[in-house]
Amino acid sequence: MMTLDAKKIVNGTSPFEEVEEAERSVQNYLETFLTETPSNAESGKSFQRVVCCNSSRSFYCEECCRLLVPDDSLPIPISRRKKETSEKMFQHSGGEGRPLRLPFNVHVILDDRRKSATGLHAVALLNKTGPNEDRDDSPTDSLADHSCSILSNDSFDMGSVKLFDLATDDIPRYIDDASTFLLFPSPGESVPLESVASKVRTLVVLDCKWTSSGNSRKNKGLSSLQKVHLSSPPKQSYYWRWHNAGRGMLSTIEAIYFAAYEASQIKYQLLLDAGSITQSDSNDHMIDQNNLIHLLWLFGHQRAATIKSAQKNGVPAPCTGEGKELQRALRKQKGTWRQLRHKEDERRLKEKINVKEAKKQPFNAIM
Repeated sequence: MMTLDAKKIVNGTSPFEEVEEAERSVQNYLETFLTETPSNAESGKSFQRVVCCNSSRSFYCEECCRLLVPDDSLPIPISRRKKETSEKMFQHSGGEGRPLRLPFNVHVILDDRRKSATGLHAVALLNKTGPNEDRDDSPTDSLADHSCSILSNDSFDMGSVKLFDLATDDIPRYIDDASTFLLFPSPGESVPLESVASKVRTLVVLDCKWTSSGNSRKNKGLSSLQKVHLSSPPKQSYYWRWHNAGRGMLSTIEAIYFAAYEASQIKYQLLLDAGSITQSDSNDHMIDQNNLIHLLWLFGHQRAATIKSAQKNGVPAPCTGEGKELQRALRKQKGTWRQLRHKEDERRLKEKINVKEAKKQPFNAIM
């Protein structure tokens, strides 16, 4: 696992230097998934496929966000997190065995195909359900549960992650909520995350195509939220999905990682300036910040699989500039299987949303 230099944090560095450090950590971490060294904790392993939600899947289930790999194959911070969450052990464990902790709660608003949504990675990795556990089918992502996730100190301390699918769920009513922010760069509207990091208790992230993000942001449940953007966004994304939104645009899970990294550092620096930090606190902060990289564990496995598949087929890897240009060209060719599949997926998603809205209309009429 990559570590940061504690002296740099104590002595202070610029946000630009911090994001460069984070970018190097991401690059190095993702490269480990391409190696074949069995001793590497992050290297690609051959996991058996598991039947979940009536389909054979690997790593996790896109439908119920269940992680489908053995606990002993997970990075220690992830397995400890899932164990403590399952057993509701919210104590502050110290040392290298600390579970992965987010500096804020995360609400993932899904408006995309589940197979393309990387925000589901955070839900699968950080929530309690696993292949050998009894799944709780209670509506943990329901509207009624939102107030508990924000106001509970235990929940905030653990950095809860909740999923709201626009096709099936209602978005929570974020009314006069000064501690909830929407992570979305918007010229003239969004403010740097560092300027409000100390206030952020819940970060809302959109998991959708860049071309459809405008529709999601116009949702009544989100339009009232203050928008924030990464203060020093990374130069590139390692995502394999192409877009036309320009350079530096990230996948959802990458955005969550960099936002958590930035907020964690800002909150620590505020406590450091106030003289409220002990040596033990500093050590725990270093461990917690380094543990954040494991948010990209599923992302790393999927990225490695796409690269190896491309190499096998003799085509550019889809996460490279050349590979994304090839995807754009194929997408523009009308009638190809790729374009027809995407069109059909979009049609089904819109149909599910329309059905959900139609069911709500009689209720709204009564109100």
